[in-house]
Amino acid sequence: MKLHQLDLNLLLALDALISLRSVTKAADKLFISQPAMSHSLNRLRAFFDDPLLVRTQHGMQPTERALYLQQGVHQALSQLENHLSQPEAFDPRTSKRHFTLSTTDYVECVLIPPLVKRLAEEAPGIHIDIRILREDIPEVALANGEIDLLLGFDEYMAIPSYLCRETWLTEPLAGLLRVGHPHAAESLDLAALIALPHVFHSPLGKRASPLDDYLAQRGLQRNISVESQSYMSAAAIVSHTDHLFILPLRVAAMLAGYWPLTRVSLPTELPNYHLNCVWHPVQDKNPALCWLRDQMRNMIDAHAPSHWPSGR
Repeated sequence: MKLHQLDLNLLLALDALISLRSVTKAADKLFISQPAMSHSLNRLRAFFDDPLLVRTQHGMQPTERALYLQQGVHQALSQLENHLSQPEAFDPRTSKRHFTLSTTDYVECVLIPPLVKRLAEEAPGIHIDIRILREDIPEVALANGEIDLLLGFDEYMAIPSYLCRETWLTEPLAGLLRVGHPHAAESLDLAALIALPHVFHSPLGKRASPLDDYLAQRGLQRNISVESQSYMSAAAIVSHTDHLFILPLRVAAMLAGYWPLTRVSLPTELPNYHLNCVWHPVQDKNPALCWLRDQMRNMIDAHAPSHWPSGR
């Protein structure tokens, strides 16, 4: 297909039609008449040799080809609009902006509380909305601004190379056992680690981790008897059983302060976790997002320990 053969105004119509799945609503969005939008749809159907929208008992539904086209078109239009628009001035002291973060419970436990404290002092009108990160990277939502930043461990995510990404934190692992556990006063070697029953935590429900990859490379496998997507429920289980819970060090220290749990030393050669911030390149120069990234990055640097506490 040659781009010069297509009326580029039809790309606006395509994006509106597939997003709204209605000729009438798409016409209203672009401030044109319904017959004019119907004409645009017919031209798009002819150009792409695909019905694009099909009438069903559940309303107009896009074809697979339409969904594929719309994803790329929407990102391209968002990038073009962002490039042509004059950046809005951003004053955190007076802004009422809502920021939406897609992230894991690690970030909710460790990073969001100090962030909220800082915002209350420096940007009291700003609102933070947390969405739990799922398995699929929300590329379209990052492009159109529905989600501002994605924060998570890259061990659980396949991040497309075109997205902007910074590693903000590298964190070692720690082990938690109940108070009074026979191994609570010990440093666990690999043999002791794989001999104990484990509670496995994954925010995305995946049965994989850098630790398990490390063990598999050495022909070892731990005994996972419980799986949980919540730090709190995993901690509760460990506090009443002889299970071992392995997790990032900061969360381990936090949970040990609230539950009858003891942090135990693990082999120093175990892999670390790497927390990344991800955003879409169309939002790279957005003043509000630049400010938020700076705030969070500086906050992490300010709270990073000069050395990791004992019990690693």
